Amino acid sequence: MENTAVDEFEVEIDQDAVRRARARVLRATALSAWVSLVGAGIIAALTAGLLTTAGPVFLLNAVPALLLGASGAHNLRRRRNLRATWSRQGIAPVAMRLSGAGLRLSIDAAPDSIFLPWSTVQGVRLVRRRGQQLLVLDLAPGVGPGSPGVTGLEHPDVQRVLNSKVLGVKGLRTAVRVLRQPVSAIDQALAARTGGRVRVR
Repeated sequence: MENTAVDEFEVEIDQDAVRRARARVLRATALSAWVSLVGAGIIAALTAGLLTTAGPVFLLNAVPALLLGASGAHNLRRRRNLRATWSRQGIAPVAMRLSGAGLRLSIDAAPDSIFLPWSTVQGVRLVRRRGQQLLVLDLAPGVGPGSPGVTGLEHPDVQRVLNSKVLGVKGLRTAVRVLRQPVSAIDQALAARTGGRVRVR
């Protein structure tokens, strides 16, 4: 049974940890882009040299150069878009708020905009992928933007998170390393507000 009398529990975000994580992503994207572009340039130069000595059969070597060049350009655009988006949105101060009525969540593009009554939350999982820990929220079957009491699931970025995998995980998720509260405290807060039904597993 849901406990509506308990105080709100806030899971704050470590803003410095988010900044460091974002800086790592931007560096890795830039490195990948420049490796691709330099590789494309080297292959193109070799192809041009071979064309003058061995004939047009070496034009086939231009295909990898074009593919690498396109990949590098795409990564540079992605990096520019990410940096602009993160600069515009800032960092939400709170990842989630747990109250007796339900769970309020933030994602980068929609801070504090998702609200889920406890009846719509099936559970919370602690998932380990590639050295990272993620808290993943599982919705009850059939829960969507039109479900009673639910808000924010219709947001395009929320739909992307719900329907695409990151690190092999699909769904509403938060990296544990950016949270100020430990998983054990989040688990206790979930249990206190849902009569023990929703726990971190």
